[in-house]
Amino acid sequence: MKKLLTLAVGSLVLACLTSQISAQVFSDDFEAGLGNWAVSGGTTLDLSTAQNVVPVGGSQSALLNLSSDRMFHNFGAELTGPTLASWSIYDSTGSRAYGQVLAYSGDGFASGTLQNLFAIGKYNSVTMPGETLDVTKYQGRVVAGTSAGWFNLNASGAPSRSTGWHKFDIERLADGTTYNYYVDGILSRTITGVTDFTWDSITIGSVAAGTTAGDAFFDGVQVTVVPEPSTFAVIFGLLALGTGLLRRRFQK
Repeated sequence: MKKLLTLAVGSLVLACLTSQISAQVFSDDFEAGLGNWAVSGGTTLDLSTAQNVVPVGGSQSALLNLSSDRMFHNFGAELTGPTLASWSIYDSTGSRAYGQVLAYSGDGFASGTLQNLFAIGKYNSVTMPGETLDVTKYQGRVVAGTSAGWFNLNASGAPSRSTGWHKFDIERLADGTTYNYYVDGILSRTITGVTDFTWDSITIGSVAAGTTAGDAFFDGVQVTVVPEPSTFAVIFGLLALGTGLLRRRFQK
């Protein structure tokens, strides 16, 4: 009986954890093409197999080869709380290649007024007061907050630019005003004083303007909402209740 109880509780724990620890809002590895994306004021990216050894497997990635290339995807929901946006970029000859998550007053990209924007990748200038461009590092951006502008991702141990695949993450913490920027899994900058708005869309590409040539490749785009600690308390409360009910059932 005890073994059966243990197995039942273990299965319940696993089911709850796998369904609740994180909720994936969007994922794209481009193996099915660019159908999840629309042009955002510039020109379309292209499908490519030039870098067919990609971080998430498969053979296709999205190629940026002009500064006008940029595409967007709407989440179809307003994302709040702890959230993680991730993508991989093959750093090649492009001088501006980055992904963004955005918050508009409407319900998606370019709907209403832009309230905030968060970017990470490769850029050719910095605009945050007191910041000087470090061309050996990658860059991030915040539009609204006490530390607004483009900035270097140059915390101690932050990876340097190099040709090849790199993974980039933007993490919104539970307070909504603190953001962590990661390069290749290493915390490369923390920005505080961010103005909190719900995320509703994502872009990949460049500035959607001009004719500057240069390549970069995107793959492994993921946006995930992570439950707050209070959610875990509810989950484990339910697990405890379920354990008690199962125990009483087996003791009858």
